[in-house]
Amino acid sequence: MLVASTYYLRTEVLQLNEIRFSSDEARADYELEQFKKDFPHEQERHKVALKNYDLQVQHYEEMLELYQTDYSAYVRRIKDEYHPPQMPNRPQPPRPPEYQQKLMEINTQFRAQKHHYFETTSVLNWVAMTAALCLVGGLLYLVMFDTANGRLIYFFTLVLSFVFLIGPSFHSIMSAIVGFLEAPGIY
Repeated sequence: MLVASTYYLRTEVLQLNEIRFSSDEARADYELEQFKKDFPHEQERHKVALKNYDLQVQHYEEMLELYQTDYSAYVRRIKDEYHPPQMPNRPQPPRPPEYQQKLMEINTQFRAQKHHYFETTSVLNWVAMTAALCLVGGLLYLVMFDTANGRLIYFFTLVLSFVFLIGPSFHSIMSAIVGFLEAPGIY
């Protein structure tokens, strides 16, 4: 009964995790659909950002040349005569929307796989419970009714099976590791 109740409670925890991850999967699917719907707008925004980037690069190159050749003109241009000016910052190019779409697809795929893990683990948990019950039942039968001198071996095997095979600690550790995994960052 102890083994059955342990696996039953573990199944309940797995079902809760499955529900939580199914909501993550649905959220990721929705966000991907929204991004696909807004993709033409994102492409236009990217074109504008690229034009802005070109202007920033042009300004950077002008200011860098002034900084290197005519420092006083550089100071006058930035209107900072009292403190030594900092070198201009080099602008970073914007990320293309194709790259963001690929990251969204990877994020969605990760969440779907994580949800699939907990669905599979829930089913395999019942198989493990059945196998554990058969193992314990068989070993208890042999300990109680074996007429040969193997009772001590069966008893030690039963103890080892509780420690290494039946206890849900290994499965719990694996589920915790998978549960704490984070989806790849989109940005």
